[in-house]
Amino acid sequence: MKEIHITEGGIADEILRVFDSEKPVIMFQLPSVYTLFAPPTKAGAAALNEAKQRLSGKNYGTAIGSLNSFSAMAMENSLPSELSSPEALKLLTGAFIKINIAPNDFNSVVVRNGTHQGVLLDSPHRDVFMAVEEELQNKTEPALFYGKHCAAPLCTSANQSGDPLGSITDWERAYRFAKDRDIQLIIRSEKANGTPGSYPIFHVTPEKISIKRSGPGEEEIKRKLPKHLFE
Repeated sequence: MKEIHITEGGIADEILRVFDSEKPVIMFQLPSVYTLFAPPTKAGAAALNEAKQRLSGKNYGTAIGSLNSFSAMAMENSLPSELSSPEALKLLTGAFIKINIAPNDFNSVVVRNGTHQGVLLDSPHRDVFMAVEEELQNKTEPALFYGKHCAAPLCTSANQSGDPLGSITDWERAYRFAKDRDIQLIIRSEKANGTPGSYPIFHVTPEKISIKRSGPGEEEIKRKLPKHLFE
């Protein structure tokens, strides 16, 4: 098991090396929670299922590198005018952005009832996501995304599915999880100040924003957004 810090060089190459292996899962420490990453493919989702001992009926989000690509997946007229551009979506930095990319009856390992969600973070994490996404451009499986092109890596919390202890936020528990599941690579970074935990989920629809999961930084993000979208 290899452990490297996000400030070291060649991070994207290390991730892609693991993604090309028989067990294409890495552990990535984000500012408030430990996560697992895998390629945005059926094989990547299957590897995450095995690592998490995933319960049925669950779906995976992605780690957003290109906001242009993420925004392009949204169905026509499915976002409010205030958030209809990639630049405007930066207001949701620090959260999962849930958008409608397909009809309500479409489901896959990355889409639930037509919706998909991606986590948007600041640098240096997003710099890594962008580099990995760029290298995965020719390894996508559009059928998983209702025919949309998505090369962003799959991202999920690093814990056994349904674990009563919830998301992993401390190094000792993260290390045990990675060792028990023979994860080849762990990328470390600095912890954020404040309460740790999984990121909030903001479901963005044409007329309102619904918070599907509360999490660190939620109120700060809400203050940046138009108040009428929460009424």
